[in-house]
Amino acid sequence: MFTHAVKIAKIFGIDVEVDFSWLIIFMVFSYNLSINYFPAVLPGQPEIVYLLLGTNVTLLLFVSVLVHEFAHSLTAIQRGHNINKITLFIFGGVAHLEEEPRTSLDELTITIVGPLSSFLLAVGFGVLYLLIPQGTPLSAALFFLARVNLTIGIVNLVPAFPLDGGRILRSIVWNWKKDLLYATKVSVMAGSAFAFLLMGIGFIVTLTVSVAGLWYIFLGWLLYQAGQNSYSQVSLKNTLSGIRVKDVMTSRVVVVSTELSVDELIDRFYMYKVGAFPVMGGSEVKGIVTMNQVKNVERRKWETVKVKDIMTPIEQCIIYEPDDEAVDAMMGMAKENAGRVLVMQDGQLVGILSNTDMMRLVKMKTLFKK
Repeated sequence: MFTHAVKIAKIFGIDVEVDFSWLIIFMVFSYNLSINYFPAVLPGQPEIVYLLLGTNVTLLLFVSVLVHEFAHSLTAIQRGHNINKITLFIFGGVAHLEEEPRTSLDELTITIVGPLSSFLLAVGFGVLYLLIPQGTPLSAALFFLARVNLTIGIVNLVPAFPLDGGRILRSIVWNWKKDLLYATKVSVMAGSAFAFLLMGIGFIVTLTVSVAGLWYIFLGWLLYQAGQNSYSQVSLKNTLSGIRVKDVMTSRVVVVSTELSVDELIDRFYMYKVGAFPVMGGSEVKGIVTMNQVKNVERRKWETVKVKDIMTPIEQCIIYEPDDEAVDAMMGMAKENAGRVLVMQDGQLVGILSNTDMMRLVKMKTLFKK
């Protein structure tokens, strides 16, 4: 997800990026506000006024979404959690926590400030609307922003995971049952029910009113998928809880030298039947080299190109320690689309962890679950 996002700012130490899908909704909102909404509520204005209103109000709308996400992020940081970044995309925004909240109180606190920030923005825009002359472009813009922020706050309180309301529900059940997996299951079931309701409404609207109902079907399906994925992650983490990287990794690792030629490297791949080798320069780990990197080398250069010329340098490698949670490593590998990672301790290579190792563990845990 968000493979086409571009960083646009760094605020309070948090990277802010925009997914290309955001441009779609930006253009749709700007167009509808400029062509339909503002001409209807504010007739008799020049077209340039409608265009400026549509564009600027859409920008302020996404600033409001950003405030909502920063409320989550800054609260998470205050409670000792790390935030990777905030991404604006077609359905709003998302703050990327490195891990699930550690306690039910953390989840409740981090989550509830999002809708509260939207309600505060709605009040702020509403007060400004009441203080200025009515019937002006500015009053129309403020009224719209107040109404939309109020809607964002209300919608986010719907108890449908992974919306804020679903997370609030999860925190309550989690605190009650002291079981995160059970709480996630309950909130995801509520989210699925809401998603199917949304899709049902979408089908009815599509068949009886207009194709705009397809939008509700799409939203419902995405909400359902997001909930299922979240439950799978929590379930997997619960299943693999307590298992460390050292319990899963391959410790007897074959390494290659930085000075090895690609021709010789290919012989090693045939000999050991692995997909990658850690690369050593003397007694130091210099990086990792994979089969895919060999494919990019022309056949006539195999004898002259060295491993050091094609390897991924250690600075760019994903590295875990032996005592790290195996499930965290698995999710980190999936997030970075990495087939394997180095396992190091005190600067020394102690093993390598691959997707194959992790899949074998998951299969065994599934087959022999107690």
